Amino acid sequence: MRFKNRTSPAVFFALLLSASALAFMTADERYVAAPGLACIVMVLWLWMTLWDRDKKIPFFDVGMFCALATLVYTVYPLVNYLVEGLQFGFLSVSRLQQFHISPVELGFFHLRHVLYLFSFVVFYSMFRGRGTIEVGNVTTPRRSTRQVIVLFFLLLTGYFFLLQIMTGVNVNTSYESEAYQINLSAWTNLPLLLLQITQKLWGILFVFKLALLLIVVSRCRQKRWLFILLVWIAAEIMQAFLIKGARTGFVLFLMATALLYHRMIKPLSMKFLIFSGTSLLVIFIFLGFYRAYSDFALLQMDLSQSKAGIFSAGNEFQSLLATAHDVYLRKKAGADFPWYLYINDFMTILPPQQVMPFEKIRASEWYLREIGLSGTGRGLMWGVITQSIVGLDWLELTLRGAILGYILARFHRWYRKHQSGFLETLFYIYFCLKVYYTYRDTTFSLLGNLVWEVIPFYILLRLSISFFSHSNNRTPVFGVTNHSRS
Repeated sequence: MRFKNRTSPAVFFALLLSASALAFMTADERYVAAPGLACIVMVLWLWMTLWDRDKKIPFFDVGMFCALATLVYTVYPLVNYLVEGLQFGFLSVSRLQQFHISPVELGFFHLRHVLYLFSFVVFYSMFRGRGTIEVGNVTTPRRSTRQVIVLFFLLLTGYFFLLQIMTGVNVNTSYESEAYQINLSAWTNLPLLLLQITQKLWGILFVFKLALLLIVVSRCRQKRWLFILLVWIAAEIMQAFLIKGARTGFVLFLMATALLYHRMIKPLSMKFLIFSGTSLLVIFIFLGFYRAYSDFALLQMDLSQSKAGIFSAGNEFQSLLATAHDVYLRKKAGADFPWYLYINDFMTILPPQQVMPFEKIRASEWYLREIGLSGTGRGLMWGVITQSIVGLDWLELTLRGAILGYILARFHRWYRKHQSGFLETLFYIYFCLKVYYTYRDTTFSLLGNLVWEVIPFYILLRLSISFFSHSNNRTPVFGVTNHSRS
């Protein structure tokens, strides 16, 4: 058999391997494994198709990041269920244990994930087009622009430092019981306006941090800047393990570093991407489990009693499935959902609570109230599958996957035309990192990030550069030189 490209043999081999694996499984195991294998084959097809189309590994690609995130959120709970002997074990999310989901029920429920991913993959591949993104051809911002970025990074970091000293609020606190409860109490005592401003500033700080990282990585052909980057990475790793707090910022930082290095310095190899991606997932899972235990001996004991150690432990992938399945059961039982759940996609871009004629409630908060966990400090993400179940279910999943695929395809085409721009590159990488929220929260949740983080960052940057440029009688310019290819 002869093939004209790499896609056909890779997908053919994946299909053959999947069919062989299913043939050696029991009927119950097939119900669980089949949806996951179908999703793996679809994402592999998209990866190989884009690789053949552009003749480059499609790592720096917002649609590919979206597909991979959807794949992990879909497959991981299925793996948890399989390794625990077709059940969710004692280390799993408690809600899933209570549901006692059968293999048939879980398999058919996950067909929603298959349909959503299929719709996304088809539309993204159809409208994305072709064309390469060159390595290192991003304009270098002027010195004044770099100074403004550093200045705001330090000012915002200083704000959170002062906030902790004056109010006790720590945005990166430990998840250990006592420290977490103290911090939760401090958050509760904050005035509403200050709470709202603080949450928005934390998101804007992330954009400035990403901009600073872009500047550092772009200079990593010089040994001293490479050393600075390595020290920064080491500091982030140490902080994540010592604090035992939120993992998101740490994981996004490492992903951003890899993306920027791939884009600015040298393309990363497939072997490195597979190894580092797998390692990052393992670290993410381990940190989630590790931060929940203050007694290391108890951690070891619980892991030894489970069939697959940390890979059978409760995690946010399981939590999203639990929420979706619970809402599905509620709808099946005839529950009435409040009207605001249907506009949950746009809730974050509505005006502040103080000027709203009704209570501004996110779907995740409504669910916490339903299960009696509101105000406890726990946070449960909602998920696009849950959002669709509340609405038109199967039809809505198809539409959401298609619309998202089309939007991200157009976004990629726009970036390809503006790939030399510093800000364009920054914003593209930002949405590559945040695109997983389209699955973890809901399809248009990124509008909130655009309105409250990206646009304020841009306004602050432009106004500050204009002010300094006016003071020096210069025209503000974002970039003056290009990084040549290595």
